[in-house]
Amino acid sequence: MRKLLLLSAVCLFATNAYSRDVTPYIEGRISQNYIKAEYKESGFKENFKDNVLGASIEVGAKLGQFRVGLEGYYNDDMEDKLINIIPVEGETKGLFLNVYYDIPMCEKLKQIKPYIGAGVGYSWLKETADFTAFGFGKESLKDEDWGWNVGLGVAYELNDNVDLTLGYRYEDLGKVKDDFSDTKFENHKVSFGVRYTF
Repeated sequence: MRKLLLLSAVCLFATNAYSRDVTPYIEGRISQNYIKAEYKESGFKENFKDNVLGASIEVGAKLGQFRVGLEGYYNDDMEDKLINIIPVEGETKGLFLNVYYDIPMCEKLKQIKPYIGAGVGYSWLKETADFTAFGFGKESLKDEDWGWNVGLGVAYELNDNVDLTLGYRYEDLGKVKDDFSDTKFENHKVSFGVRYTF
């Protein structure tokens, strides 16, 4: 349902773009990510998690109070241990198609621009477990999956072209699956960015 609503909003935005001025933008972000992976296998369930840095770049267009952007993201590898003895790593990277609404402010606060947003995405995920302590090697699983996000933030207008942004976003990054197990990745992201509007 979330994906259907988001795609409907994108189509509405694209239709209106033909009759109004569209302003392109590009935004780079750095982020602190609290990534949690929930591992399930044959009734066994455990979480591994880590705080990692990340980066993303988004290109998009602004139409009135709405923005639509395509974002590519990459997060550092997360590291933890399953049952406190098996080292595991998780890799997360992907694309999001995002829609934002910039909340109008009064004239005295026009440099401050709060926003809300949501998106759908596609992630490339990898999970690696290290069994060398048990006489085995490393075992890796790769997968691709759909995900989604929802968030909010605020932008501060430095001048007509440059905004500084600060935001929070929850991200469902999808799952790594095989015949015996699945691992769901989710992320709580705090980001700082610079947006340049053309």
